[in-house]
Amino acid sequence: MKAVVFPLWVLAFFVPAVQAADDTGNPSVVRREWTSTDGRKLNADFLGLKEGNVVIRLANGKVMTVPAEKFSAADNDFLREHGFDYQEPWSAWPLASKMAATYADVQEEKDDKGYVYTTPHFCFRTDANLGKALMKDLTHVFEQTYHLHSHSPFGILAQPKDNRYEARLFGVLNDYRRAGGLPNSAGVYLPKDKVFLAPLDLMGVERSRAGFRKKTGEYDPSTIVHELTHMLTHDMLENLPTWANEGYAEYISRIPIESKSFRTETGDIRKAVIELLEKELYCGGPSALFPISEVLSMNDKTWATGGPTSGYAPVQRSGDGANRMQRLYRTAHLIIYYFIHIEGEAGVAKIRRFIEENRRHLARYEAYENAHADYVKAMDAFFRLPGVKRLDDGRFEYPSNLTPPTAPEPPFTDPDVLKLGGLDTLLGNETAEVVGERIETAIQEHFDLALRFRGDDTGRAVPAPPRGFSPVRPPSP
Repeated sequence: MKAVVFPLWVLAFFVPAVQAADDTGNPSVVRREWTSTDGRKLNADFLGLKEGNVVIRLANGKVMTVPAEKFSAADNDFLREHGFDYQEPWSAWPLASKMAATYADVQEEKDDKGYVYTTPHFCFRTDANLGKALMKDLTHVFEQTYHLHSHSPFGILAQPKDNRYEARLFGVLNDYRRAGGLPNSAGVYLPKDKVFLAPLDLMGVERSRAGFRKKTGEYDPSTIVHELTHMLTHDMLENLPTWANEGYAEYISRIPIESKSFRTETGDIRKAVIELLEKELYCGGPSALFPISEVLSMNDKTWATGGPTSGYAPVQRSGDGANRMQRLYRTAHLIIYYFIHIEGEAGVAKIRRFIEENRRHLARYEAYENAHADYVKAMDAFFRLPGVKRLDDGRFEYPSNLTPPTAPEPPFTDPDVLKLGGLDTLLGNETAEVVGERIETAIQEHFDLALRFRGDDTGRAVPAPPRGFSPVRPPSP
């Protein structure tokens, strides 16, 4: 939707009634009364800030931009407190035909540590002499995943260091594990180092007498895509709860790939999810998913332990922890799918606002941390003043002519609120229970599958599995 600039006097002709949501019932949109510098009033949706202008939507649906200085001081206070960057509305991924990309040129260099291969957006370091031809084949999924994320509904694409994302490929599996790769994983992203690790053996590459070559048959790139999603959305890792990050990475990694291109048509994505759910239902996977409401409000500590342990049907086999994590991953995946494909543009807008609200919470906490660091320095200097004395019980005394520094007030009593602070925006100020039940019902109807939440034994029969099903891989770390 293209933004149109109108003179401010035009606004006086559009004054609809004040609402808490837009006309579609989308509670993620802020509709408020605006006041011009000469006192005229306007009720309009706030869509964001763009190059110093305020992007708003009028009651008739027209989108327009107005310089911020045209609004009152109170409006500008609101913009400083609640402003966020404007993003064009998102309705669907580009068609697969537009997602297709030619093989990227690969540049090869050798240094004292091995070989360095570069593509337009990635730098690969490896101890293996792979050659340009093989690297073109291997790096295609990396460039395709980058291209996909450049059209992300959430508008998030991390900025790499030195203009390229860094990846390390290992010819020896044990070297991969020593560097931080998890057992049985085909790739991992290390946020602290901002580097992607992968073993060549699990990327469909084997060593032969003539060097490295592709193995016979196709390999499953879903783990690679999952971990690349974490790399390409690095800013989300600190900003959003784990369930949202892992759900989004699972959603992206489950978009089908055919002829080395993501099949981004809505029907293809839906079909792939149905096939995945059926495999898991019939092959011992998470036939009982987690309640949507509990995942929506789940903090990172609870996620890391496999979710709450009460209220669920027991798992009648070994490896209960792995099964619980698989159920968590799949439930989070379905939540992200719901907002993108079932709610559509309104759902994407909610997640965008969720991200922005959490960024605001994180900024407040970072400001507190900086203020607290200054306070610690000031206290150290205060203790060095004559007459200031530390006491054994942790208190201190000082002369009456001195005033100790004042400690800053923390913005949150619970650190978990940092990543769940914008949850009300995502839920539209409804309870997680209400929204969770609505999502569960919508998912059941959308996929036409008898999925179970909280081990909800409804007695519905599941038909016999079709031929050809094989067990699904466990979720990547």
